[in-house]
Parts: sequence; C-alpha cells; structure tokens
Amino acid sequence: METQIGLKSSQRTAAILPAFNEAGRVGDVLRAVAAATLVDEIIVVCDGCTDQTAEEARQAMDDLDDAQKPPFTLYDLKKNIGKGGAMAYGAHRTDADILLFLDADLIGLHHSHVDALLQPMLTSNEPAVMSLGLFGAPRGGALGWWLGICHRVAASLTGQRAIRRDVFFSIPELTCSRFGVEVAITHYVQSIWKLPVKNVRIDGVTHPIKEEKIGVFRGFRHRINMYGEIASYLATDNIRNRASAKRRDQNLQIKERLSTSDE
Repeated sequence: METQIGLKSSQRTAAILPAFNEAGRVGDVLRAVAAATLVDEIIVVCDGCTDQTAEEARQAMDDLDDAQKPPFTLYDLKKNIGKGGAMAYGAHRTDADILLFLDADLIGLHHSHVDALLQPMLTSNEPAVMSLGLFGAPRGGALGWWLGICHRVAASLTGQRAIRRDVFFSIPELTCSRFGVEVAITHYVQSIWKLPVKNVRIDGVTHPIKEEKIGVFRGFRHRINMYGEIASYLATDNIRNRASAKRRDQNLQIKERLSTSDE
C-alpha cells in the first residue's frame, strides 16, 4: 500500500491509543505507528491497566532511534474510565488538528496503513472530516468471520479512525459512551451532521476477539454488554433528537459551523 508523502501539510496529527490490558500487543502497534510518515505525535492512554501495558509501551518507544520517532507521551491512569473517556483524555492533551485513534491490540498493522488513514484528512482537494479503517478480510473461525463482516457492513464499529479535532469535540456526551463511543462518533458525523467521511481498507489488519483475550464466557458476556450499550445509546439519542426542538436546532448550527470551517 502506497501513501502520497507529499500530502503532509501544516496540519498537525496525533495518534492516540486508548489501551486496557494490551501487554503483548501494544508494542507492535506502536512500532508501526512510529514508522508512519504522517504522524507528528503519539499518545498512549493506559486506562487503569492491571498488566504490563504501560511498561511495554515505554520500552517499545525507548528502543527506537530518537531521530526516527515522533514525540511520545504515556498517561497511566489509575482508574478505568472507559474507552470514550480514554479517547477524550488523550485528545485533550494535544493541540493537533487531526486525531488518529487506533486500538492497541491490532495484529498486522503496518506504517502504510497508518498513513493511509490520515491521507484523506490532509489532501487539499475536498478533505474528509473523518476516515474509517476497515479490516480487509475476515479472520478464521465463526467469531472471526463475524468480526470481518461487521467491519465491512457496519463501518461505525471500527476503532481505527482519523477525525478532525473540532469535529471530535463537538460530539455530545462522548465520555459517557464507553463501549459505544465509535458508534456515537459515526452517528453524529455521518448520520446527523452528514459531513464527508472516507472509508479506508486496511488489508491484512485484524485484532483478537474478546473471547480469545478474556475467555469464552467472559468474552461473550462482555460482547453482549457492548452490543446492548450500543443499541441503548442509539435508541436514547434518537429519541432525544426527535423530541427536542432545541437539540435539533443545535445540531443544525453545529453542522453549519463544521461545514463552513471545512471550506
């Protein structure tokens, strides 16, 4: 996969990795991100981890040549605040124009995938306000197959996305979303505000399913909770938007402001 290096503009980019107990995986992800041409800064938010995620992240970056890696900051939170909270925590600690969020457990990530996600955000010809990274092929097994299908059919579920800073901070109640944070972002950017979004295939990339990471029964329970929270968020938010004229007016104003700032 090739990326047009000439697209790098005056806009600064920050890669933010919210991580919860990803020892054994986060190092490989960081090495790929550090090698990307279009990343100006890397932030890891260790979200109340109880394993060696923070130590592995620091070591992975320390082992790289200083001349070949962007500035790196790790925030080791003592209490788990959920994925939405961890994403916002990292975003508040950078002034980058473009925020790139990546899962810390990715398998097969290459620096070209990272640059490909940022490329639509930096082009001078009709830039996107958000790009979504979609896994290119399903993994083996029934659940792996389901994961691949979800990424291709329901792009809103992906944790790999770049988004303009002002758009990210315009999304309401983001830190309350937890499991449904990706759906919340896509829901507003693509469905409510109808801003330009680009889907990017990141072939060869996947991640472990929850049943592999924490066991079949705990993983399945976690998955059911996740889907339940996503469904609850969408239902509740749709009711609020339909019932509240004030909220509808606010959404129209935000859409107009974000559309104007994109010109």
